[in-house]
Amino acid sequence: MDTELVTDGATDDVTGSTDGTDTRFTDTIRITRQGKLRVWVKKALDFFQAYPDKPLVLYSSPSNVTTSTIPRMVSVVEIIKREYLKGLDVSAGNLSGLHQYNRLLFERREEIPVEDGDNRVNALLLALDGHSHVKQIFAPHMKITLSVKAIPDMHEKRETYQTPAMRRISKTAKARMRRLVKNQSEN
Repeated sequence: MDTELVTDGATDDVTGSTDGTDTRFTDTIRITRQGKLRVWVKKALDFFQAYPDKPLVLYSSPSNVTTSTIPRMVSVVEIIKREYLKGLDVSAGNLSGLHQYNRLLFERREEIPVEDGDNRVNALLLALDGHSHVKQIFAPHMKITLSVKAIPDMHEKRETYQTPAMRRISKTAKARMRRLVKNQSEN
């Protein structure tokens, strides 16, 4: 059974498998308005250290546009990508960041007047006859998938793709690495 972490945003409550396995890591993190950015970033970086082959999905819940957590989630993802690049081992030669797949979704919500008896029937008929349209509300939410390796199946779906950032090494760091390799080969 896969281990699962559910962070409710406000606290660090963890729920997971009941078979006694490690419940600190998951495939998903939900971003809320109450949570701490540093907690989500730490959990994501720990996840990529423990499971480099598994993708991580960050998602927001459907809500009104004014209370949307999409901007907050984008900030968290950008911080995760930046910190992941900083933590890469330069000597290993791996300088590629995280692949990012974005999917913008919406949930359609309709408000229908709720009244009793004949008034309800008349209100529904009035809303549906074309004079007064039913108010439709779209609640946006987003899912962002981060992975160390490209996921070929994700390109076929209706998702946008962002290539991983590459870590650049300064000339002095390259020279330092060459000297280190040369000194190690002489010994």
